[in-house]
Amino acid sequence: MIPFQNPTIYIGDLRIDEPITTLTDLLFIGVCFFAFFKTKNISDDKGLTLYRWFFLLTGASTLVAALIGHAFLYYFGTDAKIYGWVTGLFGTSVAQFGALYHTRNSIPESLYKTLMIICAIEVVAAFVSVFAFWSFVVVEVHSAFGLVLIVTILENIHYKKTKSQLSLFMIYGVGVAVIAVLCHVFKLAMSVWFNHADLSHVFMAISMYLMYKGASKYQSTAIELV
Repeated sequence: MIPFQNPTIYIGDLRIDEPITTLTDLLFIGVCFFAFFKTKNISDDKGLTLYRWFFLLTGASTLVAALIGHAFLYYFGTDAKIYGWVTGLFGTSVAQFGALYHTRNSIPESLYKTLMIICAIEVVAAFVSVFAFWSFVVVEVHSAFGLVLIVTILENIHYKKTKSQLSLFMIYGVGVAVIAVLCHVFKLAMSVWFNHADLSHVFMAISMYLMYKGASKYQSTAIELV
């Protein structure tokens, strides 16, 4: 299975590169925006609110990636990818702080304060690094730290104590996101019309939908602890 890039297509005089990759990006974006708007009136809890912003910012960063990084890269140039990278950094940053606020009652206060400082330092380092190295690798490392380490571990601790459905589905979501990354890393391409990036985007959409399901089942910490 060779990860060929999608062939370019033309709609009239409009050139569109990587059309299927762009479409699968749009699928993911749709799930992100759906998740943001459907969870609007559930609660004003700070943890849930930050997770909602994670949905929105991740969708926004992927929209930039779809248009600038794939479909019309030839027009905007590779340097324009920075806009999507920065928005993505914001998205993951609010997710890790969302996890901290959501799980605060399940961890010692001293650990909560320490993790707040560590996360703040890591976020600043990520933003400085993405401009210093001008590389998407910074976004990937930041996502691994924020989602795999902070979100997954904290929500796992919280779930064991409260059986929170938000925690459970966030863990499921991150797990599927890891599958998406593996599809990309190991270049699991089915054909030129459905390559490793396309498959990865489908798993990303499933991942985000699982996270949305968790947010939609949110209950206050007071209820969870009963």
